Amino acid sequence: MLKKSLFLMALVLFMALATLPSAAESVEGLSLHVKALAPGSVRVWVGDYVSSTAVCAVATKKGIVVIDSTDIPKLDQAFRKVIARELGRNDFKYLINTHGHADHTNGNVVYADCQIIAHESVPDMMRENFGNHSRLSGWIKQDIQRQKDQIASGKLSEEQKAAAEERLIINAMSDEFLNSSPKPAFPTKTFRDKMVLDCGDVTFELYQSGGTHTRSDIFILVPQKGILFTGDMMADKWLSDTPGCLATFAVRTGEVADYPVLVRNWQALIERKDEIRQFIPGHWNGELSFAGFRNRFEYLKTLLTDVEPLAKTGGDFNQFVAGYPLKDKFPHLVGSPGITNQGHMMSVSHLYKIFSGKISVVDALQGLFGNPGTFASEFSKLKENILKAKEKYFFIEAELNGLGYFLLQQQKEVEGAVLLFELNAELHPGSWNACDSLAEAYYEKGEKEKALTMYKKSLELNPANENGKKFIERIENELKK
Repeated sequence: MLKKSLFLMALVLFMALATLPSAAESVEGLSLHVKALAPGSVRVWVGDYVSSTAVCAVATKKGIVVIDSTDIPKLDQAFRKVIARELGRNDFKYLINTHGHADHTNGNVVYADCQIIAHESVPDMMRENFGNHSRLSGWIKQDIQRQKDQIASGKLSEEQKAAAEERLIINAMSDEFLNSSPKPAFPTKTFRDKMVLDCGDVTFELYQSGGTHTRSDIFILVPQKGILFTGDMMADKWLSDTPGCLATFAVRTGEVADYPVLVRNWQALIERKDEIRQFIPGHWNGELSFAGFRNRFEYLKTLLTDVEPLAKTGGDFNQFVAGYPLKDKFPHLVGSPGITNQGHMMSVSHLYKIFSGKISVVDALQGLFGNPGTFASEFSKLKENILKAKEKYFFIEAELNGLGYFLLQQQKEVEGAVLLFELNAELHPGSWNACDSLAEAYYEKGEKEKALTMYKKSLELNPANENGKKFIERIENELKK
């Protein structure tokens, strides 16, 4: 009896240890982690800080099925060897992309000998990704210098320094890849709504789930393993301070036809919860529970129920938004990873846009940001169009205000911020906050008389505006001097 008990204890201990990630090895100076998800299934990733893609693999009678590649083929080459070692075989048969972003498809070339499966919109996304390589390379070079400067400053904690050093390694490999004239390895088989891949002893059920993270997202259910792969759509726990792609859950990328399919497929998976023991996000530093999976579905379904009829009946959008704050409508989601006030407004705006057919002023304005030399002239044309045909556009005061502060504080584009705040004040003449923000931009620009006028107007609209009182006193004293 004692021997049997000891044997069972040893077996339990072995199984527990088998599910723990291992970091005894490294790839290009980055910690290599290998975690068993289920018998014949592994998850592989590198790093301890940066939110990198975790590649998964499942052994089947027909061969090894890999879920996702990374954005750096050099990593995928190393991962492929690790997967073969861990599974004790080398018969790679299929690669499935959870969506079309570069950090899940660039490494497809390492599996060019396999059938590559993805949603039908992935090839177009990959073409767009490869078309942006020169611009991305420029951004990476800037980030490399930023990380070096931060390390050299001596102001980083040990953990912050380790994270910066990790990012330097990843950026260097990324830039090397981008400048190697790479060619994409497109999916060889695509689908629209649903597909079943039968591998004999294991089946992979692929469901379209586009409309939140990208239009190309899919869920992958492997019932024999009790696993649902969710890509980059969501997580309800972050394991690092840099959640990366998992930072925001928002409805922002779909078309009208996408949402009925997404709702139907998501609901079907919720109803099969007893078959799912693990929800696996696309990046190593995210965890997802059934409760988080279900709560985000209920959030999406509620938004669709509320926003679609508003858009189709021509209701007052700004009035709707004012009565639809996250903290009141969805208090149980406040503070949940990826759920933010900004993401909530993004979701409401996107659904209103696709159901009403109107143009988002914020979207139109963001299209001007890449042209700082012509921003003012292009902005003037857009402003004229907006004011002439307000019925074609929709806007949220808070979104415009946030965009203005992005220009003012992050981009240091004071002139652009003034123009945007002026538009917001013109669109919302009864808003004390729009006047207050415009006054702040005038002050930053050095136009103190204009700033004083706007602060006084703000105070007339809201006598309790303490910020306005403080600045009026400051500006009057400065003008006296």
